[in-house]
This record gives sequence, C-alpha cells and structure tokens, in this order.
Amino acid sequence: MRARPGRGWLRGRARETSTPGRLLLLAGLVVLATLAVGATAVATVLSQRHTAVTLADRTSPTVVDAVRARALLADADLVAAQSLLPPGSWGPPTAQFQEDIKTAGQALARAADNSTAGEADRAQIQAVNNGLLVVYQGDVYIAANANDDGTPSTPPGADNGAGAGTDASASAESTAASVGLTGVYLVYASDLMREPTGILATVAAFQARNSANLPDEGTAPWALLGGHLAAAVALLALLVYAQVFLRHRFHRAMSLGLLGAAVVLVLLAGGLTALTLRTSHDIDRGVRETTAVACLWQAREAAAIIEQDRTFGELAPGLARGAVLPTATDIQNDQNGQDDVAVADGCGGQAGLPAAGQADGGGGPAAVYQARDARLGVLVGERTTTLDDALDDAIPGVGLPWAMTAGTLALLALGAYAFWPRIREYGS
Repeated sequence: MRARPGRGWLRGRARETSTPGRLLLLAGLVVLATLAVGATAVATVLSQRHTAVTLADRTSPTVVDAVRARALLADADLVAAQSLLPPGSWGPPTAQFQEDIKTAGQALARAADNSTAGEADRAQIQAVNNGLLVVYQGDVYIAANANDDGTPSTPPGADNGAGAGTDASASAESTAASVGLTGVYLVYASDLMREPTGILATVAAFQARNSANLPDEGTAPWALLGGHLAAAVALLALLVYAQVFLRHRFHRAMSLGLLGAAVVLVLLAGGLTALTLRTSHDIDRGVRETTAVACLWQAREAAAIIEQDRTFGELAPGLARGAVLPTATDIQNDQNGQDDVAVADGCGGQAGLPAAGQADGGGGPAAVYQARDARLGVLVGERTTTLDDALDDAIPGVGLPWAMTAGTLALLALGAYAFWPRIREYGS
C-alpha cells in the first residue's frame, strides 16, 4: 500500500491550484471594471453632446426665431399705421411692411420645424403662419384700398384741382370718410395682432414653452459621470491589488502593464470630468446668450408697439386705445460697458430702456424711436454673434466617443500585457 501524503503536501498543492484561479478571477474583475469605465465614459460624452446639439440646433434657434418673428410683426403693424394714416403715403404699405411679414413668416416656419414643445404647438404656429397672418394682411390691404371705392385718394389738405367752394368741401368730406374706413380696418388688423388670443400672444406662448425646454443651469449627465468615477475607483483598487498579488506570487517589483493602465485610467477619468464641467459651463453660457438675444428682440417689439400707439394717438386720436403690451423689456449697461439684458419672464430689470415718449435725443418722438430701434438692432447683431460662438463651443467634438473607446481598449491591452504572461505560465 502507498503511504498517504502528508498535510504539508496538501497545503502546497492547494496553494498551487489556487494561484491560477485567483489570477484568472482577478483578471476577469479587471476586464469587467474596465468595460464599465469605458461604457460610462462613452455614455457621458454622448449624453452631453446630445444636450448641446439639441440646444444649438433646435431649442435656441426656435426661441430666437419666435421672438424675432414677434418683433418683426410688431414692426409691420407700426409700418402699416405710419403708411396709411395721414400724413402717410395714402397707398399700399411700404416694402418694409412686406419684408417684415415675409421674414417673420420664414422665422415662424423654422420655429415650427425645430420646436421642442410638441406637435400641438407646432400645429398652432403653422396655423398662425398660414391662417391668422393671411387674415391680418387682408385687413391691412382693405385699409390701404379703402379710398378706392369712389372716393378721392388725395390726403387731407392736398389740392385736387377742384378749386374752392362746394367741390372742395365735398372732397374734404369724402376724404374724411375714407380716413375713417382706413383707420377702422387698421384697428381690426392691429387687434388681430395684439389681442390676448391674437398673433403676438400665440407666438409668445409658443416661445415660452420652448424656453422652458432650455437646459437648466448646471445641466450635465452627473449620474453617468458619478458611475464612471465609481467604476474608475474600483478599477484602480483592482490594479493596486493586482500589483501586490503579482509582487507576492511572482516576485515582480513593478508590472509595467498595470502601471500603464493606472496612468491611462487617471487620465481618462480626469479628462472626462474636466470635459463634463467645461461643457456644462458652455451650455449655461449658450442658454444665457439665448435669453439675452431674446430679450433684445422683445425690447424691439415693445418699442414698436408703444410707437404704434403713439402714432394712432397723434394721427387718429379717435381710434387710439391703450397698448396691450408684451412683457416690458429693459436694457442696462454694467460698469464695464457690457450689455446686460433683463426683463420680467427672464429679462426683468429696473432701469434701462426709457419710455418711447421720453425724449433722449432731439428730433421728436419718432426720431427717438428710430434711434432706439437702430441701437437695439446693433445690439441684436452683436449678441447673436456671441450666441453663435457660445453654441459652437458647447458642442463636444464628434470624435470624443471614439477617444473614450480608444482609452478603454488601451486599458484592456495593458491589462492583458500584465496578466497574460502569468496566466500562460500556469497553462504550460
């Protein structure tokens, strides 16, 4: 009979068989943790890129197009009053009216296409563009042609060649009647534009719902980043344990594969954290600039409405009515000379844009309005350029997900370089 092996031999055999098992288990855990690190890194970059692209391509352009359309439509309504009320041109609205309506319609069409507020809002804006605006233009052109129905087309005080006396008196009465009909249809058109359920209010509500979809301050995929950092810490702990294990079992002072994996891991996690913080900051800047541009357009809209009310009050006082204004807008300059825009509903401020009737220069109220509108136009151009730059900066590079994937593959390769030779020793 053969002698039974001693306990010392059994302990040695157990150690021999447990080492490759533990090595394989450790390698498997490193692979799983590496995949978790890579998956959360790619998901974090894709999530933030989606947020930034949606802001740049849909939400921000929709908000700006909507408020731009509001300002252009208010200007068109003002131009119609200035063109048709005496001492206006007594003819069809000017080319500026037609250009305002055309450009506003294009902006509304783009806003409807890019809307993030749902199909109902998109259909509502399309109805405004294809329905209410058509009715509005019809009222304006009826007002423009009101003096063609058998009445003189000369403005009050003009010499029509009939001489003094009865003919002149009849001409004045006919002209007065024509002015009244023109003014009535202008009021119809303006009410359609400015009543609580009218064009401007509908577009403003659409704008507000899309503005609500702008990213909140500090928006970022923090949960995904937290999962990435947790996986990175777990992987780093496994790499440190693997180094201790290899040193104890194989008497290796330092595994270059594990050291390289640790360096790549720290760079990957640190770079992703910095990228997420920077992108979050750039998205916040894009939202602020979107609001600033919207507020400047709202200022132009409010100024045009106030000026139209002044025009009615001066040229057709019997038809004048109180303004149904949108949100009042203020523009103020800080000590550095930078334009800081604020109004109620996201743009509220205390001091800044003076009332339309307040003279802040020579030439009368109309000249004051023109100067202010020109200044606001310059500010809109400047802030729109800043907004475009901010939105471009906010979008992470298209190659970043591939960079994260490459970093994950590098971690797997370095892990294999550290573990495979030891595993193969036991296999042979």
